[in-house]
Amino acid sequence: MAELDSKTGLKGNIGDLVFRNVNGKTIVQSRPDTGGKARKGRAKQTATDFGRASQITSSLMRGLRPFLSKMYDSQFFNRFRKAVYQGMKMNDSLPQGSLDLWQGEPTVLEGLEADLKNQYPQYVQMPGLELKLEAGSLEISVPEFKADNPLHWPVKASEAELGYWISVYDSKTYHVLRHELFRIPIPHKTQRIPATNYTTTALPAEALLLVTAGELYYTADFRLGKVCMNSKAFNPTQVLKVFRT
Repeated sequence: MAELDSKTGLKGNIGDLVFRNVNGKTIVQSRPDTGGKARKGRAKQTATDFGRASQITSSLMRGLRPFLSKMYDSQFFNRFRKAVYQGMKMNDSLPQGSLDLWQGEPTVLEGLEADLKNQYPQYVQMPGLELKLEAGSLEISVPEFKADNPLHWPVKASEAELGYWISVYDSKTYHVLRHELFRIPIPHKTQRIPATNYTTTALPAEALLLVTAGELYYTADFRLGKVCMNSKAFNPTQVLKVFRT
């Protein structure tokens, strides 16, 4: 109940309203919800899962950093974490507070772009590209192509390089186990590039693999020679494929 004090005015509660005195003024507020303990528990579990998603994202990013450097837009980490969290939630057999990407659906990371303004498919279309996980190794097969057909060339670009970065992670800790790079130099936009194949070294069991594809472009400078055109604002790179061994 509420009481009227001659000095402080109303204080206490009437129904769902609470009266209190602050600096000589009577403040009216809604009564706090004291029956939300279950909701607080769920909120805490959700926060635990989201924190886990942040940790996993940071670990996966460490494996990509030698390839990406800092050439990604300002929202890349947030997009990455959102995809990781989405993949964690896709296993509905795990209770809240115990979600995990490996036990969820890590393939949701496929198609994740490092630079939304310059997305990888806008610059590279590679029909016939094959990525296969066989006999404990990853095989990448790139068909023969003419450089001006599947690749889009910026106006000032004189050379290019197609790269496939394979980062390998522990399935429980997401620590980086190792990484490998498959590079295809493209000396000129009219060049015909022969079919090429790459096979990784033997992969550990129960490891998470991210295959990240990127295109580097170079321009010729009469003082500096060959200069890379890629930057934080221009880096067509995509998480192309995700595997579990």
